[in-house]
Amino acid sequence: MLRFLGEKAAAKRQVLNADSVEQSFVGLKQLISCRNWRAAVDLCGRLLTAHGQGYGKSGLPTSHTTDSLQLWFVRLALLVKLGLFQNAEMEFEPFGNLDQPDLYYEYYPHVYPGRRGSMVPFSMRILHAELQQYLGNPQESLDRLHRVKTVCSKILANLEQGFAEDGAMSGVTQEGRQASVRLWRSRLGRVMYSMANCLLLMKDYVLAVEAYHSVIKYYPEQEPQLLGGIGRISLQIGDIKTAEKYFQDVEKVTQKLDGLQGKIMVLMNRAFLHLGQNNFAEAHRFFTEILRMDPTNAVANNNAAVCLLYLGKLKDSLRQLEAMVQQDPRHYLHESVLFNLTTMYELESSRSMQKKQALLEAVAGKEGDSFNTQCLKLA
Repeated sequence: MLRFLGEKAAAKRQVLNADSVEQSFVGLKQLISCRNWRAAVDLCGRLLTAHGQGYGKSGLPTSHTTDSLQLWFVRLALLVKLGLFQNAEMEFEPFGNLDQPDLYYEYYPHVYPGRRGSMVPFSMRILHAELQQYLGNPQESLDRLHRVKTVCSKILANLEQGFAEDGAMSGVTQEGRQASVRLWRSRLGRVMYSMANCLLLMKDYVLAVEAYHSVIKYYPEQEPQLLGGIGRISLQIGDIKTAEKYFQDVEKVTQKLDGLQGKIMVLMNRAFLHLGQNNFAEAHRFFTEILRMDPTNAVANNNAAVCLLYLGKLKDSLRQLEAMVQQDPRHYLHESVLFNLTTMYELESSRSMQKKQALLEAVAGKEGDSFNTQCLKLA
């Protein structure tokens, strides 16, 4: 802002930082909810310092608690979200493979009497495994996910045979065991989903599709979304016939469901199928139909504008995107929408910089410190 709009405009920008919120989980939630992720990383560091960890404590003996591990998970997840993968890897390093003795409840009998098992949040294990694919080592990610999957499968097998999670004799009620089975089935499904995403990144489409199919077993309520996703993968690799088959399967599944979401899903798939065939007029018709049913649908709005652009209607396309951003800036100032809008400004005129700066000003009033200004193509 300082560079493009000057000191006065930059001084007007008011955003929350680590000093302006409560120094607790409450303040942390506040920063995350208004997308001030960098400030949230900073606050996590301060809260970890209060736990005797964090800044300047590397290599020193430490005691973990459920709270401190939750803070580490939030901090590491935010670093990944900000694309700071190397930093996240360095901060993960002292935890090893997340299986050290001091990460278990049994290590602290005076603090957690009678409790057993790992204190590490399950999502932190998934993040630890997924991180490697962002650093260019997808095979290492897959290996780590396989290890997590093996443990989840073993725990699930123990529970289904009437034992406790660790294979010991269990005194848990039937209701408690069923809740545990549901939890571990959902966790196993989560691991399979991460494996499918990793295979997709590796462009191993056959195995990725197999993995997405196996996720349906654990999340049957997500079947239409997962089948639709597989259809879109087929579109991306140019297999129109297979995509059509999957989209038809989605229609069969959604027939059993009532409500608007199922209808929108079907129309969205039909629109994408026409996009894959370069039939922009028909795709635009379906996106417009979705907007009649749900005027706030950002995906349909953005794609309808792109269809208009490909149909040679640049002015109409610009009008649609501008109206969308002005209608609800907080909801629609999304990076992909703004990237499309700035691209259209460049196509429209060689004097696009003024309009881009106006967008920067609009974003400055609404977005937190995590916004990626590269989407505005100002440089």
